[in-house]
Amino acid sequence: MRMPIAAIAAAAVVLLACQTMTTQLTDAQKAVIAAEVDSICDRVWYPAWEAIEFDRALSLIVDEPETAWVYDGRGIYTRAGIDEAFRPGAALAQSQNFNWINSRTVVLARDVAYTIREGTYVATDTAGNVTPQTLFAETTVWVKRNGEWKVLQGHGSVPGPDESP
Repeated sequence: MRMPIAAIAAAAVVLLACQTMTTQLTDAQKAVIAAEVDSICDRVWYPAWEAIEFDRALSLIVDEPETAWVYDGRGIYTRAGIDEAFRPGAALAQSQNFNWINSRTVVLARDVAYTIREGTYVATDTAGNVTPQTLFAETTVWVKRNGEWKVLQGHGSVPGPDESP
């Protein structure tokens, strides 16, 4: 009987060792992680988009098979696809100005969080034309890769014309 019990015990140890060790984050730990993600959003992500520094903004999107962006009902499933979809519009823009109405950052794990931001924007094109103030919402899923927070997935949308401010 020793052999089966030893084999079962060894199998149990191997199975336990292979399980992902997850620890519950405290509220304080979540607050620190959320502050890190918010800082990247406020210092780099949105300022890059406002200044139409497209390459700087794109550098914060990971280039992985799971990378995706949804914009107004259209799915884009690669970083190259995101580049292709947004670069032409960025070339015609001079600046954007965001005004946040509501935001939320939720920490899911030490290396995964998501943000939801709702607000308005006004854009100026290279000819100096200014768009009307437009409502929009954006959700981004942030992952920590090699010590840096990057966008893995995102979604942006604007309401229909009847819902503008």
